[in-house]
Amino acid sequence: MNNQQLTEQVHTLLTDFAAEIAGVRVLDPACGSGNFLYVALRELLNLQKAVISWAARRELPSIPLTVGPEQLYGIEINPYAHELAQITAWIGTLQWRNENGFANITDPILRPLHNIQRMDAILAYDANGNPVEPEWPVADVIIGNPPFLGGQRLLREFGEAYVQNMRDVYEQRLPHGSDLVTYWFEKARAQINKNFSGRVGFIATQAIRTGSNRMVLDRILDTGSVFFAWSDREWVLDGANVRVSIIGFDNGTQQTKFLNGSTVLKIHSNLTHGIDITTSIRLKENFDLSFKGIDKSGSFELSKTEASQLLEIQNQDPTFLNDTVVRPWINGLDITNRFREMWIIDFN
Repeated sequence: MNNQQLTEQVHTLLTDFAAEIAGVRVLDPACGSGNFLYVALRELLNLQKAVISWAARRELPSIPLTVGPEQLYGIEINPYAHELAQITAWIGTLQWRNENGFANITDPILRPLHNIQRMDAILAYDANGNPVEPEWPVADVIIGNPPFLGGQRLLREFGEAYVQNMRDVYEQRLPHGSDLVTYWFEKARAQINKNFSGRVGFIATQAIRTGSNRMVLDRILDTGSVFFAWSDREWVLDGANVRVSIIGFDNGTQQTKFLNGSTVLKIHSNLTHGIDITTSIRLKENFDLSFKGIDKSGSFELSKTEASQLLEIQNQDPTFLNDTVVRPWINGLDITNRFREMWIIDFN
């Protein structure tokens, strides 16, 4: 093989790889204003730019930038957020191109992105008004931050009819007490199982690895595997600190597993490794010895640092001490896992 043939072969490989990047379809089925899609688009642009730059440094024929917002797929029920997601994708594209020397772009600049749909992601109705499972678009990867809403709050938020219809559609797949976020996990699992997607990365509250919520992770392990997870991370939701789990799963193709930044052999449905305690059973001797514990009315939990700061502040009412309402908080996670040193604001 002479130099000319080698150059042509390398250029073909690079061109094919650039085209593969431009063909990646990314779906966020709860896209909101498009933040996750925006980040995904920038990463695809950066990756294709690396290919283009590598070829240019070696004086190979130029490779065009072909990654664009048309690769993004989204589902959002809120009309304002749905429109904003399309604008976010275009602004992100234009901003990146200006920052990276690709400012030339064809008109019109802002074309409609029909792949970002306004619809309910987990419940639809057929022509006869019967509740059915909606169809998601085919995508290579699914990402997102689906809404967290505990099972007990679903009725207050959506009404009895909607919740009952949703539960009927997923009757054989999810327990009735499941958090709303588990419906997105189950839909994404089914997409992979039908070869409509390759892998998924979602954020959920850490409650997904306990109780009835964990059953959706059991189903994921039945048809694939969790290849990446952070079991307990701090997250800010509506101005409040919450604890979340970040979970990546596929059909079992990915062999290397990462849990909390370390390589492990397998990740269990409670997002641990090693001995699988999810297979343990309740001891009948312990029946009726405990109750579910505190039933919070809001996000009043505090970290140890936040609690210390509040306890050190002098209350404006000298007869009232902050430690009257800032109190240690212990629940089942502190017993079954490591002690978290959490506090809570409790007005009784």
